[in-house]
Amino acid sequence: MQVKLLEITFGIYLFSLLIFRAQAFTKNRSLFKAASIILKSGFILHTLMISLRWYEAKRPPFANMFEALVLFAWSIILVYIIFDFLYNAKFLAIPVNILILVIMFFVLPLESTIKPLMPALQSRWISIHVVTYFIGYGALSIAFFTSLVYLLLLKKNPADSSSLLYLDRLSYQLIFFGFPFLTVGMTTGSTWANVAWGNYWSWDPKETCSLITWLVYVLYLHLRVLRGWKDKRAAYLSVIGFLTTLFTFVGVNFILPGLHSYS
Repeated sequence: MQVKLLEITFGIYLFSLLIFRAQAFTKNRSLFKAASIILKSGFILHTLMISLRWYEAKRPPFANMFEALVLFAWSIILVYIIFDFLYNAKFLAIPVNILILVIMFFVLPLESTIKPLMPALQSRWISIHVVTYFIGYGALSIAFFTSLVYLLLLKKNPADSSSLLYLDRLSYQLIFFGFPFLTVGMTTGSTWANVAWGNYWSWDPKETCSLITWLVYVLYLHLRVLRGWKDKRAAYLSVIGFLTTLFTFVGVNFILPGLHSYS
């Protein structure tokens, strides 16, 4: 049932992308509104799919790569909807749509069988730890894209100061939004580790990479707020931060397996 819902959701996201692309060519504002409604409808169905899986599994559906990637795509759209409402970030609609379609393209073939949680995951901390981390990941993913667009525009048209300033500011706002979620995710993970394994920190590869990622964004915010770093220096640091995030989320599982090899 959940996989069928996910396939329908994928189709809705694809349809919204096609409408967004049509609007980009025609400049018809009505098409953009229609595409936005379709995208948000997909998000509602996406949320329903996660909720149904949670109900049927009788546990938070965050225990394997299939479930993690479903949540990752969901968190990206959630952050986009929030930022479009707060900052009118409509230019992000197409790239966010493409990003979630790419993620879901890789999700659909994965093993989706519901399995019981292993003992280490049977904790009330799992929901807070995982959801906060992924909302943070969603914001940092969009900030990464915004920084890339900034660097490309800087190279192509450095005189477009208004667009560059907007992209620079939006990237900062996304990181500023995502960083507290990253912090809560790491803090609750440490508390969970103490419950599951008897100590708050064991220098497991994923824990260590999570700390490195957190420190990269601490450095970004420190240099941005206290040292006045803006423009391409901040954009490059945003890109580096996301690459460490991506390695922490996926790469470390294959290269440096440890206590978190199930996630």
